[in-house]
Amino acid sequence: MAKIYNSITELVGHTPLVEFKRLEEALGLKGRIIGKLEYFNPAGSHKDRIALEIIEAAEQRGEISPDKTTLVEFTSGNTGIALAAFAAAKGYKFRIGLQPGVSVERLKLLEAYNAEIIPVAPEDLAVVFEKGIAAFDQVIQKFLAQTPNGFATLQLSNPDNIAAHYKHTGPEIWEDTDGAVDIFVGGVGTGGSTHGVSKFLKEKKPSVETIITQPHPDSIANSAVEGASDGGFHGIHPVHDANGFNAMTPDNFSPDYSDRFEDITYAETLKAIHLAGKYEGVFLGASAGASLAVAIKEALKAENEGKVIVALLPDNGERYLSEDLQRVRHDLEDAVTTF
Repeated sequence: MAKIYNSITELVGHTPLVEFKRLEEALGLKGRIIGKLEYFNPAGSHKDRIALEIIEAAEQRGEISPDKTTLVEFTSGNTGIALAAFAAAKGYKFRIGLQPGVSVERLKLLEAYNAEIIPVAPEDLAVVFEKGIAAFDQVIQKFLAQTPNGFATLQLSNPDNIAAHYKHTGPEIWEDTDGAVDIFVGGVGTGGSTHGVSKFLKEKKPSVETIITQPHPDSIANSAVEGASDGGFHGIHPVHDANGFNAMTPDNFSPDYSDRFEDITYAETLKAIHLAGKYEGVFLGASAGASLAVAIKEALKAENEGKVIVALLPDNGERYLSEDLQRVRHDLEDAVTTF
């Protein structure tokens, strides 16, 4: 019987879990590293899940329809790409305001999906830099005022974001590991993935430890990527330090489902990306590389012997090639060999 899908919306989720066995052997790891390869989603990242959930949940509530609604968001990339792709697949118009530091590839993808890119006024960007995530809704409200029949998808505070991962990503990890997952590693961008996945896994197995990957503050202060305000990590933010949670902590994130916060440098991130490419034939984006680096550190620990460590890997490196993400500097080969 023919198996023909009606739309790319039917292809979201059920992304594969892959154990990085050659990497485990090369580094002498004690724990098992399992990568959740989210770039297998149709628009290339785990943000496909939230984009589809946000749109379809709003449709079910009767809040939007493609014949009258224009979707609006303010974002740095992957959520925008996913919204643009599914807006196109469903017949919506989509307007997006872009944060600075967006890679050339992500900008071109938005153009390819026919998204309308909204210029963001310098004074609005200044407010965002000053107030952090709290200012995002303020900027979006400006966009809405300029958009007849606009609907703000509000990725940072929309509970449908969390629901997408609670309903789908978490159960996929649980089912595909037969409940054997011991440690879950992810980062915080909008906060939905670590919240939703961890909530589900901890309800199933309270002993599951959730580790939040954070960019090291020094790597952000001394950005390795020209024009990037996030140090080149693209999509994850440092949300917690000795003083508690900061202005980059989104409403969707809940510390109730997190056990530890681990800072990772950009150098360690690049090394993890290099190792995944060299030993596994998997080319990761920077946020995925950061989570893999944390997973490697955990897998090196004697107390994690035999444990299943699942790292959520949001996207691949193809949309960051203009930043030479694939190149590992010679000093990294010597300086960051075993993490």
